[in-house]
Amino acid sequence: MRGRWLKREEEGPWAYNRGGAGLHASVIPWLRDRDIAVLVSDAVNDVQPSGVEGINRPVHQLTQVTLGLPIVDNGYLKDVAETANRLQRWEFMTSIQINPVPGGTASPFNANATF
Repeated sequence: MRGRWLKREEEGPWAYNRGGAGLHASVIPWLRDRDIAVLVSDAVNDVQPSGVEGINRPVHQLTQVTLGLPIVDNGYLKDVAETANRLQRWEFMTSIQINPVPGGTASPFNANATF
């Protein structure tokens, strides 16, 4: 999913918890069946509000805990999308170098795509 950084540049910041595009928990079997390596979005991966009573971020919980799938929130995807479109190639290798954060569940990182 991409396009939100451009929207932010054009319209300014918004309160994403008041509503935002993303994935619904019902897509988890679809993701599992395709055996994806990582889930990346340019905002949070979950639709807001989540649509699952009592659970704010079900996609986060199900991908990480149930599938063991790494996720990236707030990724900058403009450059890789433009390169993929120019090359007409939709599969590529991604290398991600994380910065260890003792006791943390997230980290800033540098990523490279190799087409």
